[in-house]
Amino acid sequence: MSILKDIRIGWKLAACIVVLLSVCCVCGCTDDSSAGGEATPAQTAATTAQSSPQAPASGEVVHYTAMMEYLPTMTNNWIVGEKDGATMTYSGESWSQAYADYTLKSDDSVKGTVVIQDTRGIEGAGYYGMWTAQMTIETPEMKMYTGTVDGYPAYFIEDLEDDDYTEIVSINDRFFVYVMIENGKPEYLTVFNNQIDFDGIAGLA
Repeated sequence: MSILKDIRIGWKLAACIVVLLSVCCVCGCTDDSSAGGEATPAQTAATTAQSSPQAPASGEVVHYTAMMEYLPTMTNNWIVGEKDGATMTYSGESWSQAYADYTLKSDDSVKGTVVIQDTRGIEGAGYYGMWTAQMTIETPEMKMYTGTVDGYPAYFIEDLEDDDYTEIVSINDRFFVYVMIENGKPEYLTVFNNQIDFDGIAGLA
């Protein structure tokens, strides 16, 4: 159940990154001015090379029940769904995640998802691969860009057609906090961020 959950909440983000990386490789991410219109030139960032051997995983895995304590409780404007989690294995190393779903009370078509992962720095575990594959791009339909959340590096994706807004926050290259808003507004990410103790998550290591 938890593996299927992980696939469901990450497929849009993974698909966007893979497709846009492919486009940039083929087209060079340049603006075709002869096509007319005012297309915004795409800006790309090289993906992180992974030529060195996998480093040993950091410390003991944090149990998912400990991370569940850091999932947002939210305000009266949001309905908190089921909170769950799991501990898994990748390449013989354990990693864990906790997650919860949220629904806006005034509009049940607006959904939120929060995932907290302890990848222990294992390349390929959880959202680690998505984090290293990040790029920067801006089109009329989508924006991908980097920034910070509470002082921690973050990666943002805005699907302007579907009103979906996603962020991944990296905490000391070990923990990842994933927040996704479906059919909502970008400011809802801030609402969730204000309910997450990022320093507390860092202290779990």
